[in-house]
Amino acid sequence: MKIDRRGFLKATACSGVVAAAACVRVRHAPSRPKALDVAYSLDTKGTLRLFVPGMKESVRVFHASDTHLALHDSRDDAYAGNYARMAKWPGSTKAFSDTLAKAAAAKADLIALTGDIISFPTLANVEFVSRELEKSGLDWMYTAGNHDWHFEGVPGSDREQRAEWAPKRLAPLYRGANPLMSSKVVKGVRFVAIDDSIYHISEEQLAFWRAEAAKGEPVVLMMHIPIWAEGFGIYTCACPSWGAATDKIWEIERREKWAERQSRESFALREDVLRTPNLVAVLTGHIHRGLNACVRGKHLFSIPQNNKGFHWDITIGPAKEDEELKS
Repeated sequence: MKIDRRGFLKATACSGVVAAAACVRVRHAPSRPKALDVAYSLDTKGTLRLFVPGMKESVRVFHASDTHLALHDSRDDAYAGNYARMAKWPGSTKAFSDTLAKAAAAKADLIALTGDIISFPTLANVEFVSRELEKSGLDWMYTAGNHDWHFEGVPGSDREQRAEWAPKRLAPLYRGANPLMSSKVVKGVRFVAIDDSIYHISEEQLAFWRAEAAKGEPVVLMMHIPIWAEGFGIYTCACPSWGAATDKIWEIERREKWAERQSRESFALREDVLRTPNLVAVLTGHIHRGLNACVRGKHLFSIPQNNKGFHWDITIGPAKEDEELKS
């Protein structure tokens, strides 16, 4: 599926008709999804187990974020001044390839990539990532981070930059999926990717999440920027202290300054996620630290950067009591 800039911009706009239709479907859903009492264990090696009551089989997911690859060649010389700063800290191609190799050896069901895999959208960067993913032979889902589509200093708002470069350069990583929102069911678990890489969620994205979560399967939300929780800091979605007054690096990154406040839909998404009875977990990156929080019984995870070799080997499977019944 070809994605052009006009179509991307249209998708990012709040679509009252689409959103209203989606909300109606959720409001009149025949039954509310069953509440899940999810338990987990996470060790220091990045092995995460999520125990979900009622599951019949396990799903193996390798999660990686923030590799910050900085590959470039003469084809993008015209943008050399726009990627020079980030190119000073090149991400590790070995770390990314090793993660995929381990996932392939484990016969993972899905690779979950939650953004900033690259530090700027050069052809060399995207070609390397897509080639390695195809070579792995594994299924994957990808959602962009704030660096994936950003050439520093190029005119335009963040929204306009994303609309320009995501379809122009990142299309191979989406494999025809809508860059702003997509879903995939793997062994009975619904994975939903929402692009929050500009810190704002649109009305259409909010409606999409509601509609997907209402379908009833255990659901995992993938985003780049974490949902705000105490201790997660200002670089989060639905953070009450995020805004122009706390944006100290906009000039360094040569981008527009943050707005006074994130969109109302961003705050609404956080509330909706924390009220989703069938939520298994939220998987994110962005802040380069391993953090996890349990808010109102919902599990929020932010993974350390893949650039340093970190990835999480995640198994989503039957609750312990269900496993015991089977044995």
